[in-house]
Amino acid sequence: MINTNISELKEQYLFSEIGRIIKSRNDVINLSIGDVSLPLPKAVVEAGKRAASELSEKATFRGYPPESGYDFFKDAVKKYYSKKGTEIDESEIFASDGIKSDMSVFLNVLSRGKTLLPSPSYPAYVEANILRGNEIEFYDGIPYKSKADIIVICSPDNPTGRAMSRDELKEWVDYAKATGALIFYDAAYEAFVKSGAPRSIFEIEGARECAVEFCSMSKTAGFTGVRCGYTVVPKECGLNKIWSRAKSCLSNGVSYISQRMAQCALTYAYDDIMANVNYYVENARIMSNALKGAQKVGGTDSPYIWLKCGDSYAEFYKLLDIYKLGVTPGIGFGERGREYVRINSFCSREDALRAAEGLKRYLIFD
Repeated sequence: MINTNISELKEQYLFSEIGRIIKSRNDVINLSIGDVSLPLPKAVVEAGKRAASELSEKATFRGYPPESGYDFFKDAVKKYYSKKGTEIDESEIFASDGIKSDMSVFLNVLSRGKTLLPSPSYPAYVEANILRGNEIEFYDGIPYKSKADIIVICSPDNPTGRAMSRDELKEWVDYAKATGALIFYDAAYEAFVKSGAPRSIFEIEGARECAVEFCSMSKTAGFTGVRCGYTVVPKECGLNKIWSRAKSCLSNGVSYISQRMAQCALTYAYDDIMANVNYYVENARIMSNALKGAQKVGGTDSPYIWLKCGDSYAEFYKLLDIYKLGVTPGIGFGERGREYVRINSFCSREDALRAAEGLKRYLIFD
């Protein structure tokens, strides 16, 4: 029997559709899907090679990994958090192959209910909750008259690129505790924060009682193809043992090779992965500066620029066909994105400079 909620989904996932359209054009700078372009640091690749070599020897061969992650991986994540000024315990860290899958599975561990989603919103949030059968309410600020079971927060935000302040996150934490809601905190872009905004929800007093944090190596370390991430479930929120039990039956874990590469990225190659992050941050600065005078958000604490421009699909095709720039129509992130496009900075420096010139011409002539 098919889950009837699947009929509520759009025929195609947003990024699949946009990617197909952009691919059909020639000589386009792709600033749409948030895929990285810089190669992995050599030390990370060597760590993967060593791990793969170990699997060829009887003495060091490994089969199924621990569902929640190897101890060496958890230790690396714990130290990474400590470096950021936040202390967590190894038992609160659960390896994953990325945020999208873990967040979807976590919804299935909880009973059906009401979810508050940001507006505009990353499509995967919406579709995961539709499939689960949850009631969805979109928010633009704290809806004090509403009560929900789950609150999804992404900071720095996708698609707008905006990072929430400490005071804003404290308000959300207080609201969640007052209403009994659980915060799903998407920290996929925390490594891009340069302004002093929080890089973890657990920097906020009281968050450990009402939040879980979903983290990704995809943008932090360029692991979009390697696949490795982790979810932090504090003991105080009451879901740590439940999530541990769920992981044991719903997942066979993350590969030994991926976890060894992630360990290297967060420790020995930390400076290298941060250099790559800073490269993308500089790309964002270059393109954001080209849009002086335009109404925009982002471009500082994230790889995204959220540009107000008019009808999002019309401007998408104009930027694509006239200026050879492939962006993402904001309407794909919900009704509040109707007059916006999202621009990402995961490109080469050469393409960022070329894109900046194209954006300048776009502002002048359109």
